[in-house]
Amino acid sequence: TPSPIRDVLRIDHVPTPTIDSTHDRNNVLISAHYAGIQYPDFLQAQGLYQIKPPLPYTPGMDVVGLVVDKGSDVSDDRIRIGDRVYANTALCPSGGGGLGAL
Repeated sequence: TPSPIRDVLRIDHVPTPTIDSTHDRNNVLISAHYAGIQYPDFLQAQGLYQIKPPLPYTPGMDVVGLVVDKGSDVSDDRIRIGDRVYANTALCPSGGGGLGAL
């Protein structure tokens, strides 16, 4: 039986992420305005989902917000700072993190 979600999640304060010009050339930093919590997020937090991200893990596969920074290889014709965006972070190597800025 899965643990109650309150037993596997907690609110914590972490440093604000930044774009590293060496390692994050293709990344975009989003200021999250909304992040959804869905059933897979609950399963991942309990280690029951088929994708098991490394711990510590920040859930949130869907996020909506504004682009606040971007890597050097992200061209202006694709995305600009200030653009409103939706991201499905389940496709990212970390497998989540949308709730990290809320």
